[in-house]
Amino acid sequence: MINTLIGEECNFFHVPSEGLSGGIVVLWKHKMADFNVLEASSQMVVGDLKVANKDTWRIATKYGSKDVYIRRNLWERLEQHMSKEIPMIIGGDFNCLLSKEEKKGGRNFMFSLGPKEMKSFISCNDLHEVTSIGPKYTWCNNKKGAERILEKLDRCIVNATAFNSSHQLLVRYLARIASDHNPILLNLLEFNPTIRKDIRF
Repeated sequence: MINTLIGEECNFFHVPSEGLSGGIVVLWKHKMADFNVLEASSQMVVGDLKVANKDTWRIATKYGSKDVYIRRNLWERLEQHMSKEIPMIIGGDFNCLLSKEEKKGGRNFMFSLGPKEMKSFISCNDLHEVTSIGPKYTWCNNKKGAERILEKLDRCIVNATAFNSSHQLLVRYLARIASDHNPILLNLLEFNPTIRKDIRF
């Protein structure tokens, strides 16, 4: 099925979905890059992306559990792959909010255990959110009126090595089409020479 959709230009690695939810697919063009998977689970795929004649970047594509205790394992496993030597990008559906400004509608935001653990993970590992443009909220329950809920569940964060690299990082939140989430497009722009590369989550 995936081979039919992506053609022969790309290789892929996937974690199967559980019923109608979950599942992660990582794609890369085999003529341009090689992706070495370091660890995979229902919440993440972590690997080193080696772009031809370029640096290696550590990429973590994630689908965080809604359960705070299951999600705690995600933070613990991601910490095992942190490195000050390699630029690292963590992107995808975090299934967690960090502030009341990241939610509109529904119950009021509470700075509970889940947000506290996520904020601690970001702070302790010196991670930084990439500047973004596009919609403020990245998920919608697709309801109308008073029942409509909007949240920022999807984001892209990088370690200090990536943040301080020679690349200009910019996230674009694209339009929702067939999903209740907005796709993320991360642009990596080199200052000199100007070369554009995209990593999609």
